[in-house]
Amino acid sequence: MRVLTLQDTYDLLDMPMTLEALESAYRDLGEGNAANVGRADLLSPGPLPGSFHGFKTMSGSLPRRGVSALRLNSDIVTWPVVNGQPRRVKVPRAPGNKWVGLVMLFSHDTGEPLAIFPDGFIQRMRVGGSGGLSVKYMARPDASVMGLIGSGWQAGSAVLATCVVRPIKEVRVYSPDPEHRRAFAERMTEEAGVEVIPVDSPEAACRGAAVVSCTTNALGHVAKAGWIEPGMHLTCVRPHEYEPAAYAKCDRIIVNCRVAEPEHVIIGDSDIPELQAGWQHPGYERFDWSTYPELGELIAGKTEGRRRIEDVTCFNNTIGLGFQFAAVGASILERAQKEGRGHELPLDWFLQDVHP
Repeated sequence: MRVLTLQDTYDLLDMPMTLEALESAYRDLGEGNAANVGRADLLSPGPLPGSFHGFKTMSGSLPRRGVSALRLNSDIVTWPVVNGQPRRVKVPRAPGNKWVGLVMLFSHDTGEPLAIFPDGFIQRMRVGGSGGLSVKYMARPDASVMGLIGSGWQAGSAVLATCVVRPIKEVRVYSPDPEHRRAFAERMTEEAGVEVIPVDSPEAACRGAAVVSCTTNALGHVAKAGWIEPGMHLTCVRPHEYEPAAYAKCDRIIVNCRVAEPEHVIIGDSDIPELQAGWQHPGYERFDWSTYPELGELIAGKTEGRRRIEDVTCFNNTIGLGFQFAAVGASILERAQKEGRGHELPLDWFLQDVHP
């Protein structure tokens, strides 16, 4: 079995490779040739006041690549209020002030474990890549200006993906911390090869943009309906980043998955802020996400995207999908094998001679 480090995933994966792997996998999913098992969050009382230990799992299968993947996270989860907004924050309590997230790949041919590696960089790239595919299939072909709300971990991949699929010349970014958004703009200008401009308000980021991406960890709304203009394409990391009235202005909405909320198993009687302020945020009752077409169906040609230039289109990233890790993970493993990257562990360590 091949073990890869976080640095290996940085070195082996780029955005064009991510988009290629995801596009093929979403097409398979839309045609019924791939499968996904939904996210489950097991929450137990944590070591810090108001914290929980979150044990999150999701999995998926890609017969075309001959692999299934399990993604799991073992986190200390908190929900502090920052700038008036509750946020989901994972506390790095593992040795060295680090986090724990793993992807495991398994063979369809023999059942054996093929690889294990950290999920952090892949997580970032698969979210940005999924939004980027929605831009490819739904945004105006001439989209050249991107508005970005958020300057954290997910924001960079949103920029990279959008710049691959559209002729973006300018990105306007807003986040509450002026120094953070300035540093992000400088870094991404160099990395993406386009002008990234920090702006002083979320409205200024959105106005006149052809693509608007929300990439925050806020549990409340960060984008308002009044900022949406004809011809825009909207993407998000979390559905509640757009207020309900914003979704009402959309002419076409595609969801990542019709199942819009993880299964929550909670030990104890504590209230979980993420439920009230996040997944079950009041105001979305009018939208039954289970009735909307999925991104896989759009890519497979089973549903329409943009119908008119002036339409407002939207990709609602309702929930993450385990098959994304199978798709991107298979590509990473294939390249690692070609380049001799990673460490081989004896397969016998992970096999047994008794029937489970």
